Amino acid sequence: MNIVKISDAEYEIMEIIWDIGGEVTTADIIDRLGKDNPWKHTTILTLAKRLVDKNVLKVRKESRVNYYSPTISKDEYKSYQADDFIEDMYDGSIKSLVASLYNNKKIDKEDIEELKDWIRRV
Repeated sequence: MNIVKISDAEYEIMEIIWDIGGEVTTADIIDRLGKDNPWKHTTILTLAKRLVDKNVLKVRKESRVNYYSPTISKDEYKSYQADDFIEDMYDGSIKSLVASLYNNKKIDKEDIEELKDWIRRV
């Protein structure tokens, strides 16, 4: 399956769907977004349609209700995003990513040791 990058708004919808698990309706999504949510029902329908078009969601129609379910897991999407980021920013080099984090003091020696231990285990 070809995974496509999704927008922040689309990701917010997907997080709700992943959290609920199984099939969800737009009413379920609106309920989870809460009362302070500025999105209208039509906005959520548009975002869901985009996610279906991107093959991240599938839809099952029953009467006038759409039931949405994910075609990929949250972990699969995060893995895709991480791979894409490393490819785009570091030419696919994890070593360059870690060096950048270390040089910018985003990762310390303790983190490096934990990474080494993890690498030895896998």
